Amino acid sequence: MLRRCSSRMLSRISVRQYADAVNITGSVRAAYAKGMAARPLDKLLLPKSMYGGINYVTLLTGSTIIGQQGAQFVTSLLQSSRVPVETQIIEAGQDDEYFNSVLRNRSAVHVDIQADGPAKEKALKISNDLDLYVFKTRTRSFPGFNCRFPGVDIQMIGQNNMGNYSELEYSPVKGVVEALSVVTQKSNEKYLKHAFAAAAKAGRKRVTLINKAKEWPISDGSLVEAATQMHCDYKHCLELELMEVEEAVSRLITDPAYFDCLFASDRYATFLSTICSGVCGGANLFSAVEIGDHHAVFKPLQTKLSLTNYATLSAYGIVATIVDLFQHLGHDKCADALWSEMLRTMDEGIRTQEFGGKDNGEYVICNIVNNLRCRSLGMA
Repeated sequence: MLRRCSSRMLSRISVRQYADAVNITGSVRAAYAKGMAARPLDKLLLPKSMYGGINYVTLLTGSTIIGQQGAQFVTSLLQSSRVPVETQIIEAGQDDEYFNSVLRNRSAVHVDIQADGPAKEKALKISNDLDLYVFKTRTRSFPGFNCRFPGVDIQMIGQNNMGNYSELEYSPVKGVVEALSVVTQKSNEKYLKHAFAAAAKAGRKRVTLINKAKEWPISDGSLVEAATQMHCDYKHCLELELMEVEEAVSRLITDPAYFDCLFASDRYATFLSTICSGVCGGANLFSAVEIGDHHAVFKPLQTKLSLTNYATLSAYGIVATIVDLFQHLGHDKCADALWSEMLRTMDEGIRTQEFGGKDNGEYVICNIVNNLRCRSLGMA
């Protein structure tokens, strides 16, 4: 039986103590201000931004080819879907404007890839400020799109802004650096409550909690024990399986169809999602969402992972992102129509070059847009 670790014990680690007692080479004070001293979200929470029946959504883009392409794809799909959603465009680098826009609109679409250190720090700061504590993505197999395994459909529901992502590190003596992965029982339970509810709502039958409780009996062990206890409320609809990271990676590579829904702390969620997407054809095909109790940021998975082998943004990831956005806003019929159109293009052999086709992303989007317009006129 794993020993339960209380939030009181885990919270005894004092960043201030380390900052004052040792010679800091990596700026613990900066990490403290960034990761731990988040803005008081409960005092900044605004009403949902729906004016005249129209949802307003923040669109974060940039001057790169991917950013410009993504903005064009998003606006084209929104207009052609005839959905009451308008975008507020924010350029990358306008951090305060972006935060205030997401705070007001509650939903955002992020279509620009910025993989450098400062950009990742800013993304983490936004995630902490908005308390986007869950990361979700769904990877599946599409025939003819680089997936060697049929019938794969994996829902990843991972922890997003705890543990390693607190970015706390310090140097007690020259040549020695210690990094802190700070977790609390309260955050574990908050994440698991959302994850179990989301898995049940999605109709999943089995959840697999990926962990390394043998190596990390306090941090991972507390997550395992919390999940075991919380699963009691979902025994009627969900089976809970515990699996070590090494076994999970091996099975994902050799038999990915075995998995239904994955739970993982932020220590493992990102690289497990990378493996899932790679097995199923690549991150270019899928979408991701960072979500909290009140706010959500939607991204193509290749943007979330800062991972792409191409200089352009995948049309498939953008379509999947907008489908997720529609579902989040309650426009389920529009989401179903848009998803059906993307599947139609795949079935008809319309395929971009990275998947062995001769079409480009603009053609895929235009084909989907034209069919949606024909539908609205009763011509399809």
